[in-house]
Amino acid sequence: MTIDFSKVNSVAGTSATSGSTSVGASSSNKPSFQSLLAELTDYVKGTPGERMEKMILAKLGVTEEELKKMSPEEREKILAKVREMLKKEMEAQREMQQQKASGQQINVSV
Repeated sequence: MTIDFSKVNSVAGTSATSGSTSVGASSSNKPSFQSLLAELTDYVKGTPGERMEKMILAKLGVTEEELKKMSPEEREKILAKVREMLKKEMEAQREMQQQKASGQQINVSV
């Protein structure tokens, strides 16, 4: 799932220069509430693995629609990256659970 914020600045800039207090009510490129709700519902109904896969695709900047349109070679490259990232994420979660179970504390400094 990707969110396009590019329209936000142009809409905000337009309303600020026109002196109007309403922000982009006539923008036809905005997704409807119903489509956003359907997308959220679809996400929530997914298994944890499916949700994680969607998050990883979003990190890679690829939507499911774009993935479907790719050639088999391109799709396999992306899916290989997704599998690798999923594996790393699962290993990190497993390690955290083991550390919690053994009572070890993790010191994280930024």
